[in-house]
Amino acid sequence: MSKKNIPTDLPATAAANSVLSPEPQPLLPAASKTDNGKSMLSATPMDSLKEVEKGMAAEEAAGAGVWYSNKKVVGLWTIAQTRNAWANISDLGWKKFYNGSDSSIVAFNIIAGTALEKQTLVNVLIENDQIVEIYAW
Repeated sequence: MSKKNIPTDLPATAAANSVLSPEPQPLLPAASKTDNGKSMLSATPMDSLKEVEKGMAAEEAAGAGVWYSNKKVVGLWTIAQTRNAWANISDLGWKKFYNGSDSSIVAFNIIAGTALEKQTLVNVLIENDQIVEIYAW
């Protein structure tokens, strides 16, 4: 290959627009403030976890359910009142069983009681801070 075919200068339009040699960009964005006043550069993984929890709480408040998988039933509580039964789910705390019917309360107690006795994993659907579905494995 001859040296005549090797370009030595950029074309005038490319040099003016810097198409072939863009300016270097910083790897991190400029320190911008978030809603709580913290810099994005000083955010921690716990900050992002808090944002996820806020979103989950907003979904529950709007009536949309949230599935929680691979949890354990660590306690059950019932009382001689109409449709009043609760389960203590690991990492979630005490949650009331949906009280739409007598048979649903009985079914929830049977499933959760078996999972508690056998120490098996459960998946629960929480809607409006109540357990509306539960699956035991």
